[in-house]
Amino acid sequence: MRPDSLRVLLLSAACTLTACPSPTPSGPDAGTPPPGDSGTPPEVTRSSRNNLRFKGPERLALDFATALSLPVEQVCNELGQYPCTTSVHTVALGGVEPYGLGFYEPLPFTGATTPIAVDRVALAACGQRVTLDVTTPSSAVIFGGIALDAQGRLASREGEPVKNAITALYQRALLRDPTEAEVGTLVQLATDIESTGSTAPGRDWMKAACFAVLSSAESVFF
Repeated sequence: MRPDSLRVLLLSAACTLTACPSPTPSGPDAGTPPPGDSGTPPEVTRSSRNNLRFKGPERLALDFATALSLPVEQVCNELGQYPCTTSVHTVALGGVEPYGLGFYEPLPFTGATTPIAVDRVALAACGQRVTLDVTTPSSAVIFGGIALDAQGRLASREGEPVKNAITALYQRALLRDPTEAEVGTLVQLATDIESTGSTAPGRDWMKAACFAVLSSAESVFF
């Protein structure tokens, strides 16, 4: 599969899955739907804490490792030997580097390369999990039981193994079940990947589905 095509599909899936949840009406009649669509968006309840924070390199790596049942040191390594979160992309991910770069305090805001670093870590971790699940299906953690046809496509996009894998991703990474819309989005992603001419569309879907969930705002902020 061409890198540019996969990048577009990954970004599309991630943007769809990170959409904000439906607003919750407030007031005495919050449980009663409005009589008809007046064109005015309903009021939303403002968070009482309003303190969304980026997880940072250590917590991000630990959460990804936990979600995918990987050792932390295997989540992401550049050139197979330099840890992404504690060596290569530490500052970009909100960490410090006092000895090499003289950064004794984390930057007060995320930088332009922070999303790229997050995507790099998420994609590397997902690639590790997919490789392990496909090569040793008897001990698969997330993508077990997913059959591929002769062209490497998902044998049944609507089958229970695919839906179980999506549910496992959400439960492990976001600690909740996916909505029907989120399941439908990731099922449709398999069709979109197949249309790009990928030579391994089933495995590409596994990586893309995993990436979309791990790189979502709900995953990288707390």
